[in-house]
Amino acid sequence: MTSQYQILYGDIHNHNALGYGVGSLERAIDIARHHLDFFSFTGHSHWHDMEPMEGGREAHWLNGFRRLEEGWPAVQNLIADANGVDDFSAFLGFEWHSSTFGDQCVVFPEDYRPLIRPNDIETLRGFCRQERALMIPHHLAYPKGHRGVNWDVFNCDCSPVVEIFSEHGNSEDDRGAFPFFNHSMGGRETTNTVAHALDSGLRFGFVASSDSHSGFPGAHGEGLMAALVKENTRDAILDAIRARRTYALTGDRIGIDFAADGAPMGTFLGARDSIEIAYDVRGRDEMDVVEIISGGEIVHREFAPPARLGGDTFAEPVQLRLEWGWGPWGDLALERTCDWEMEVVVQEGRLLNFWPCLQSGPFDEDRRHRITRNGSDGLSIRSFTSRRDAYRGNPNQSAILEIAGDAQTKVALSLRQPVEQKSEMSLADLELTSKNFFTGPFPKEAYQWHRLVPLNASRIAGRCNIPLQGGQGHVYLRARQANGQLAWASPVFVG
Repeated sequence: MTSQYQILYGDIHNHNALGYGVGSLERAIDIARHHLDFFSFTGHSHWHDMEPMEGGREAHWLNGFRRLEEGWPAVQNLIADANGVDDFSAFLGFEWHSSTFGDQCVVFPEDYRPLIRPNDIETLRGFCRQERALMIPHHLAYPKGHRGVNWDVFNCDCSPVVEIFSEHGNSEDDRGAFPFFNHSMGGRETTNTVAHALDSGLRFGFVASSDSHSGFPGAHGEGLMAALVKENTRDAILDAIRARRTYALTGDRIGIDFAADGAPMGTFLGARDSIEIAYDVRGRDEMDVVEIISGGEIVHREFAPPARLGGDTFAEPVQLRLEWGWGPWGDLALERTCDWEMEVVVQEGRLLNFWPCLQSGPFDEDRRHRITRNGSDGLSIRSFTSRRDAYRGNPNQSAILEIAGDAQTKVALSLRQPVEQKSEMSLADLELTSKNFFTGPFPKEAYQWHRLVPLNASRIAGRCNIPLQGGQGHVYLRARQANGQLAWASPVFVG
């Protein structure tokens, strides 16, 4: 299908203390470089139609805007220095607030660019045209007039993609998973959703980014984007975004190959009566369903087959999720940060790949998560967990391992912090059950090997033919894992 592209993962909308978040930009760059392929820092810059708030709370925003303006020279230097080191791309950017026109993230293609503070969207768009910058609307589904998207002023020339998901929630429609509830702008409004805009004839691709205010780009569960690129460079990443060869993720790094009549996601095709859709979705857990959406309706649905256990389970690689955290919940007044150090070795098998799933909480300027290869078949993990600042209440961190082996293959874990423990689990055991380990008596922290995921349960591939009313329309793919993690592939547009 579209195998000439490689998939890169990134976050092009996130914040830190150079605005009204927390954490240094140096820390954010370090975090991004460790577990992402690219990122953009989009500091809070301006809110032209902000009204006075009770108790003078508008100072929270005004002080943040001032910090970015004063720090802009340093921001430019840090982003420029980070770009292009060890196959990592960094982009300069800023976020512009507007109650009337909706918030916009500006992402520059070049370094050392000016920070502007316009009072209307056409001035901002003119600046983006001049700079060849991206202008990406985000947290779309809030009500218009309350910083939700204003589709009446949307123009795709600077906005080839929109942010369908972030820590605010899911803007695809007003009844999907991950509702809006953790901010002050209300709930999702039907006419401000992605589904409504596409059905109205607007054309754009999908990205997700964290919008993390904790200086933690790529925070698992808060939003991540994938770009289908021809090479791992900043120019190639921008080309992919402008061509809408992007898809949006809630957290797990689901692999998606999606094509229409052989053309990749995001393509504009000429008029035709139908299109053949081909897809290959590779989950990082058990898959639940792949859905093809056209004209606002699910026109094709394929569920994952039941996981087959037995003789052929290990004919293909399997996946294992290692998760750590838990510990005392808030009611116990035992708030603390737990440090973890562990090594994992795959015995009588091979560690083919691994994917980090690192959440933003707790904020700590000095601590770092580090998940690195230790030899050919081992991982070294340094991490920390806490219920403090846990996004949507989940304190845990995790990593997913892809292993080639058989029933006798073992995963040996040596824990050094918070206590010393050793354990071994065979893949035969983990085929049947997950396994929990505790670092001490209740309510101490715990860690868990999840039940293994065979390839046949984590992959859905297929084809279908979609008729089109009047020879035109849009078609996109939505995938859902059994654990609730979602992915959306950018639409293909016809006619």
